[in-house]
Amino acid sequence: MTLKKRIKAIVLAFIIILMITICSQGVLDNEWDITTCTLSYSSPEILVDSYKIKVVDFDGHGSAQFNLSRNGTFIESIVLRNNSINWNTIDNGQVEIKGNRITDKDKLAGFGRWPDDPKAELIIKLKKQETPDNILLEIEIDEDDYLLDETVTAKITVKNVGETDAHNIRLSVGANGLITRDKLEYEYDTIKDGSSRSKTLKFSFSQILSDNLSVFANVTWDEGKKDIGESEEIEIEPLLKITKSMTGYGNTSSVFFTTIGIANNHPRKIHIVLADVIPNRFTLIDSSTTKDSHKMMWEFDINPGERKTFEYQLSTDQPASYRVPNPYAKCILGGQTFIITPDYSTVITVRQSSKEEEGE
Repeated sequence: MTLKKRIKAIVLAFIIILMITICSQGVLDNEWDITTCTLSYSSPEILVDSYKIKVVDFDGHGSAQFNLSRNGTFIESIVLRNNSINWNTIDNGQVEIKGNRITDKDKLAGFGRWPDDPKAELIIKLKKQETPDNILLEIEIDEDDYLLDETVTAKITVKNVGETDAHNIRLSVGANGLITRDKLEYEYDTIKDGSSRSKTLKFSFSQILSDNLSVFANVTWDEGKKDIGESEEIEIEPLLKITKSMTGYGNTSSVFFTTIGIANNHPRKIHIVLADVIPNRFTLIDSSTTKDSHKMMWEFDINPGERKTFEYQLSTDQPASYRVPNPYAKCILGGQTFIITPDYSTVITVRQSSKEEEGE
């Protein structure tokens, strides 16, 4: 082999060794937390994570004795030598230590003063602890609220946010007041760390509504030893739209007209009891429609998309400003009772009539 080829072979071998060393160090750094420290009689101990390492004695010939404890519990006493090549493995492989430089009165006169202040430079490796598998469960609903003929679309996501793989995962999905033809049970052998699985299900509203309309899910893993649950409430749009208007200004000889409108927004027939209260000191002009001169009440069914209107007239002989009460509707739908009140607030003003003023 020529000299030129030998040189190329040597350079290539050096590059390969260097690459192996760099790759090995990369793996090492990913698996271990590495700390370098210097201990002495004046500064004899260091706390690394939950481990305490304390120098006990120096022999002056490049060796020193150290005690290792964890959370106050003694683990082991070891002797380290200067410029150690081999690592000392402690606590079932969780800790590795070696002496980098330790005062030797003959060979390391410049490192530490013997016997007044000898020193020990250590390299300490702690095995990194992986976060165990940890499942996060999310339910994402496609709308804020729904009409009763609309479809609820729910995306169920199971994600492993830990640093180890999760195994034997079982996902169960269910709903209150909703029905679906989709599959509700799913199984996964493994979800790797940082990975997720998602399922999208579609639900419709049942004829019998639940007190708590919701989609819920539960996940178990690790042979059923771990579990997590999540739920998402489903809101429906207001069943009815109620409006009220009343003559806002008049005098003691005026007729005050009141109109209440009610509309069914949903695709089902609704049974309703509608009630209103007459303002204080007002009188219903036609009192034949009710036995109570201060309460109005109507009971009826209203079809999908239908609107009904109710009117009555009032009078008063007392001039003043009056706050008008809100009507309310009791709705029965799907076996459930709902009370609906409009967002309505107004004041009517009544003045003395001109004829009454002239009579005074």
